[in-house]
Amino acid sequence: MQQWEVIHSVPHLWNDTCHVYLAKTTDFQPWHFQLLSNAELEYALSFRKEQDRIRFIIGCALSRLVLAEQLNMPPHQVPIDRTCPKCQKPHGRPRLPDDKLHWSVSHSGDIILVAFTVNALVGVDVEWIRPFISYDTTHMIEGILTEKEAVHLSNLPKKERLKGILSYWTRKEAVLKATGEGLNTSPQKVEVSGPYQKPVLKKFEGHQDLLAQCSLMDLFLHPEYQASLAIFSHLPINLLLYDAGMLMKMDLEIHDHHR
Repeated sequence: MQQWEVIHSVPHLWNDTCHVYLAKTTDFQPWHFQLLSNAELEYALSFRKEQDRIRFIIGCALSRLVLAEQLNMPPHQVPIDRTCPKCQKPHGRPRLPDDKLHWSVSHSGDIILVAFTVNALVGVDVEWIRPFISYDTTHMIEGILTEKEAVHLSNLPKKERLKGILSYWTRKEAVLKATGEGLNTSPQKVEVSGPYQKPVLKKFEGHQDLLAQCSLMDLFLHPEYQASLAIFSHLPINLLLYDAGMLMKMDLEIHDHHR
């Protein structure tokens, strides 16, 4: 059973570990704005829906708090580059100039997940099941599942197929986010094990050499959420799970004091 440890300060990130932080939209504090870069702030204010804006801000603030601790600098000075290579807007995969620290952000519903590694590609994805309840699952599989995966899904009881599709989706999305391709690559080029099976990356068109490096796992949050994590590393990775609720609600001055 996965245990999410409640923390009050940011632990150090080592080469052989992956730290995954869980936050919620209810953790939002006004001082989180102070941690954002000008580009992040401008992008945050462009969201029409408040919940979308809050999720983005928490993802940025949490990323900066954790990276600041690893780099020993103020959070707002961490040189995060979010430039999208296609449109030049600040919504691309976040990265640092030296590309040593890697992290991935995902949010859905009330949940925000941020995963961090050193010298290892990492991707995380979470999906809130509720918005999909009214969807026809036969249409949802188009462009997502391979023929083999679709057959496996059809063998599941009808009431379990929605969760099954999102199991496939989050595993594939975690892999594609780790490699930096995202939805620029069709999920059908990635084949993973099915729901209720041990998470495994089976095929990856154009990247067969990465199969042996991939650690794929499900994250257990709440029955209404499906989440997965992918790490590409030659080394065994120790997974540590942190509930960041208290960390995100602490006063900014307390964080500065810890530094």
